Amino acid sequence: MQKNTPQGNTPQFDAIVIGSGIGSLTAAALLAKQRKMRVLVLEQHFTAGGQTHEFKRKSKFEFDVGLHYIGGMDQGTGKAVFDYLTEGRLQWQKMPDEFEKFVYPDFEFNVPSDLTRYRDRLVQRFPGEQAAIEQYFRDSKMAGAWYVLGHLADAVPFLVRPLLKLAYRWKGRLAALTVDAYLNQHFKDPQLKGLLASQWGDYGLPPGQAAFGMHAQVVTHYGRGGWYPVGGAKQIARSIIPVIERFGGQVMSGKTVTEILIEKGRAKGVRTKATLKPNLAPVEYFAPLVISGAGAVNTYQKLIKSDIDIPFRRRLANLPIGTSAVCVYLGLKDSPAKLGVHGENHWVYGGYDHNLAAEGGSLTENYYLSFASLKNPRATGHTAEIIVFAKYDRFSKWADGCWKRRGVDYEQLKLELAQQLIAKVDARIPGFAALVAYVDVATPLTMEHFQGNPHGEFYGLPTTPERVFQPWSNAKTPIKNLYLTGADVMLPGVMGAMMGGVKTAGVLMGPFGFFKLVKTMVEAEKQGSDAMSAGLPPHLPLEPSDAKLSAIATEPNGSNF
Repeated sequence: MQKNTPQGNTPQFDAIVIGSGIGSLTAAALLAKQRKMRVLVLEQHFTAGGQTHEFKRKSKFEFDVGLHYIGGMDQGTGKAVFDYLTEGRLQWQKMPDEFEKFVYPDFEFNVPSDLTRYRDRLVQRFPGEQAAIEQYFRDSKMAGAWYVLGHLADAVPFLVRPLLKLAYRWKGRLAALTVDAYLNQHFKDPQLKGLLASQWGDYGLPPGQAAFGMHAQVVTHYGRGGWYPVGGAKQIARSIIPVIERFGGQVMSGKTVTEILIEKGRAKGVRTKATLKPNLAPVEYFAPLVISGAGAVNTYQKLIKSDIDIPFRRRLANLPIGTSAVCVYLGLKDSPAKLGVHGENHWVYGGYDHNLAAEGGSLTENYYLSFASLKNPRATGHTAEIIVFAKYDRFSKWADGCWKRRGVDYEQLKLELAQQLIAKVDARIPGFAALVAYVDVATPLTMEHFQGNPHGEFYGLPTTPERVFQPWSNAKTPIKNLYLTGADVMLPGVMGAMMGGVKTAGVLMGPFGFFKLVKTMVEAEKQGSDAMSAGLPPHLPLEPSDAKLSAIATEPNGSNF
């Protein structure tokens, strides 16, 4: 057994963060900048970034694995947080004005980058429901805000929490409805109800299960359109990691955490194995603070020994299984713009019953289509991604196999799914199939392997109405010195996970720390980039060292799926 403690048994780091997703990197960078802490970030994958990392094929096709667009990157809190974390180095490309296309068998609807114009288009299409449509947009602002507040109970002092819960029961009633319940109460036209629920893939639950507060968050988040990182999703980690390193921290890839070390009720470190060489001796790392970005289920069910008392462990195990998907990654011979697409997202459905679509009876009838290369002005090759939600059970027969060694029948199934989906897109966009030069396919098993999430659940805890005020969504855990971060302590998606990182760092900074942190970052945004880097040694590099950058950007064996 190797240990990372130097002579005198003094920990080398002030904190250890498990995982390098955006929530983990956010928490690590904020602790570094605000508390001058030396933070060790441990990532099981070969590449840092979690759901914001990319992989490259044929030396030119770059694919994002989780980030497809983000809202609010022109102004507001999200932009302020990103700029503070990256010290202004991350740039954003605005998507086309009509950034979403909802496609149904009998009509298509283009969503503009403005909520007022979105509302007006809906009214024009469904004039008999004008009052309900106008109310929907007012309610979305209210419900979305309250759903966020429902996840901040542990970010306020203990005595304030009962007041927040009471206010949520009164003011947050809309947020606590399911999407179906809200739509059925306010609308009559089934076509309109289906249309309004088209973006359920952004939070991964169909209308019959998802909280209206979560749906409302998506509606308002994209109220001014969508953006994409210039240079691709990988630029997010590349822009944040130097901040962590500047304060003596380190981001290490290829390190799988197998256990959180707990002694006398306190977390004191972690035990790891080398991801690519698991037969090597385990290595232990120690620090007075451990933060897990591995998700609530993984942290409480896998990383903490079963003999350690977690009061809600059994309840957590009985939560419904979250969402997974099949992703088809396509390298293209030429720009898809020649086919009339402009970088917008295509949500394609075979009907208006999204609950039926979520059952996954057909893996090819409903899909999401994205063109990352049209959103990224620095793309080295043109690409497209087709994503369909899929049940883990459809692939569980191959779960005992190893990555890239699951058998010929598994590979054949992936190829057939890809061919069917390409044909479906080609039927809508003639000439699409002829552009395809490269095909790669990921299944729920792929996501389970690389992300470590049970059943390949890429959104984490399901965003049901019951998700708020649950102990497993708290940043602080029942174990002293152990905290959670990321999407499970706030909301799913890149922005939700990032704010989960802000929440965790804020909880560690005392009463109302979250709100103080947000205020600090918003004020820094107003003051400009000079304020964002104030107090930082100007002579230190703005990028990771060449060796570390290489480790971040490349993967062994030239293959991910």
